[in-house]
Parts: sequence; structure tokens; C-alpha cells
Amino acid sequence: MVNILPAKEIYLQGNEHALLLLHSFTSHTRDMKKVAAKLHEEGYTCYAPLYRGHGNAPEQLLQYNVYDWWQDVMNAYQFLLDEGYQKISVIGISIGGIFTLKLAQLEQLEQIIVLSVPVEKEPEQLKQRIMDYAYNYKNIEGKSALQISNEIEPFTNMPLDSFIAFQHFIKDTMLHLNKITIPIAIFYGERDEDVYAQSAETIYQQVQSSKKKLKGFANSKHLMTLGRDQEDIMKEMMEFLRMNNGDLTQ
Repeated sequence: MVNILPAKEIYLQGNEHALLLLHSFTSHTRDMKKVAAKLHEEGYTCYAPLYRGHGNAPEQLLQYNVYDWWQDVMNAYQFLLDEGYQKISVIGISIGGIFTLKLAQLEQLEQIIVLSVPVEKEPEQLKQRIMDYAYNYKNIEGKSALQISNEIEPFTNMPLDSFIAFQHFIKDTMLHLNKITIPIAIFYGERDEDVYAQSAETIYQQVQSSKKKLKGFANSKHLMTLGRDQEDIMKEMMEFLRMNNGDLTQ
């Protein structure tokens, strides 16, 4: 049996401009590990929190919902404020991108970058994500097909309530995109499902930012920061942050 090590948060202290890096649903801080390392090299402080129940045995995910993870994001933002950072930008992928948009509607941020953000998700799709994660996790552990089948049952029997709440959270965030006026970059993978390109266009049209950028990456699927375009994506991130900051100090 393979023992999978639990994920951890990432905190790399740099200059006075802090970047809050938000990972995707059913993934963990590995989504942002290379991003954090690269942007820290550029001088930025980088903090990637780990949402509750993520980066560990899939059973832990069943204990939490989208509002717990949103609270984790708010706590992470408050942590940076308590550490003395007054200049905070946010980069988020997938659900991390949704949280980024929500945070930009409520707090004073410098600029934001969102990747692979859906403007809507069906509860059944969200439930399937957890089931797929559970299956893959147990498969990597080296469990037998029978054992996996038995252990997957609680996931199959999950009620849709928490996923309906998740759907509502996404919809509510998208209803208030016009509150966003700070610089925003919206990235999507051209090898991802079509809905993500459409979602990126919708977000681009509805935010009220005077500085905004929309870009698709030809070789990217959903987890763009781990894919074949990751170097280009990081270059774009650095360029966007520099262009809309102007006073980066090493």
C-alpha cells in the first residue's frame, strides 16, 4: 500500500506586495507550488493556503462545504493583513478563481488573475468531481478493485445539498462581477471543456475593470499551472503584475 503524504500550505516571505494563491476543488497547494516559487524569485511574498479537507484522504472532504473553504480564503486574506501586508493581489484557479472574484467584490485588492473559472456548475458535476478524486486517490494507494468499490459507496450516496449550495455560491459570485473594477487577467485552457472559454469571455465582458486581459493557452487543459503552457502562463502573470503595479522592489 502506498502512503500518500498530506499537502501543506505554502508561505514564502518576500517584499511588501503579497500574493494570495488559491488552488482548485479536490486538488491542493501543488496547483500553486511552481507559481509561488517563480513569483517569490521575482520578489513577491507568496501565500497558498490549503482548504479544509483537501490534500488528504478523500473522506475528509465529506466533512466540509464551499462555505468552509470560503472561510479558509477569508482567514488567509486576514492572515496577510495581520502580517502587515497592505498591498495584496490574488491568483486563483478553478474554484480558487471563483473565490478570487468573490474576494475582489468585497475587499481592497491590487489586482487579480483567474484561471479556468466556470460561471456555472451543476451539482451532479461537482459531486462527480469528488467521486473521481476518491477513486483516483484509492487507486494510487494501491487498493484492490473490490476495496475501492466498497470505500466509494459513501461518496456515491452523498446527498446533493452541499453541491446545490456550491452551485448557488458560484451563481451569486457571477451576479456581482460588475463590482470588480481593479486590473484583472482571465486565462483559460484551449484544451479544457468549451464552457471555460465561454466563461472567460462572460467574466471579461461583465467586470468593470478599465485594465483587463483575456487570454487562451493552446496546450492547456484545466489545471493550467501544471500543464504544458505553465512557463508561458507564469511569464504572462509576471508581466501583468508588473504592468499594473509599477513599483515592484526586490
